[in-house]
Amino acid sequence: MLSVLDLFSREHTTMTAEQIAESLGLARTTCYRYTRELGQAGLLVSDGGLFMLGPRIIELDHRIIQSDPLLNAGRPIVTALADSLGATGLLTTCYDDRIINVFEHEASTSRLPVSFGRGTTMPLFRSSTSRVILASMSRSRLQRLWKEHQDEADCQAIGKDWLSFWKELQAIKRQGLCISTSELDAGMSGISSPIMYGTGEIAGCVSVVFAAEDFRVYEPELLGARLRSAAGQISRALARAVGETPVRAPEPEKAATARKRRATGIAVPPARGKKTAAL
Repeated sequence: MLSVLDLFSREHTTMTAEQIAESLGLARTTCYRYTRELGQAGLLVSDGGLFMLGPRIIELDHRIIQSDPLLNAGRPIVTALADSLGATGLLTTCYDDRIINVFEHEASTSRLPVSFGRGTTMPLFRSSTSRVILASMSRSRLQRLWKEHQDEADCQAIGKDWLSFWKELQAIKRQGLCISTSELDAGMSGISSPIMYGTGEIAGCVSVVFAAEDFRVYEPELLGARLRSAAGQISRALARAVGETPVRAPEPEKAATARKRRATGIAVPPARGKKTAAL
């Protein structure tokens, strides 16, 4: 029944019962029952046989802005991060195979032409946002997604087969962040880090988006450390909000190796100086 709501868009603001039935392959009687019950709930309204989205959706939107633990935990941290970097900050979550931007804060000096703001659904396999969330999913969940989408070009771009797909996402998981350029909007670069529930399950991610030429002035390792720190702050705040014990954020692979060497008495060579990478 709720799939009826997915039919409405900028291009399809109103629909008849016949159009709804045809789009979803429903019997006429089933369609009328669905639209009647959605109307009673305020999720649809009708005018002269034309159905449109109802005011209950706006009411629910207001309630989630006020009550959602991820939004409450992440909004001030994403805002402060974006302000300090002069970038666009995004807070993103997921359910099933949908990845949704739930908060956007624009802090660049000139407004960036970011096409995936609050309320939009991200491509499942494209962008730093989507890949860093995928990388934090369980193996069984990823296997299901791979089987369902393995013939799609975006999925193939991560890995040509299941093993390469899995290894690429595991590399992102170990790093604790993902970077992409011009995958969604030409001339835009994004960097993302995962937000975790206290149970260790993926809750979403924090991202910052720059014009590509502005992104090049940043040292990727330092910027990545800022993102991981922000994601860790949100994860801990989220755990407190829902009464969970925060989990320790995964260390980047190099940091974990250095820590193990120190613990075992193995000398750690000094870090070499690095130039700013253009990504």
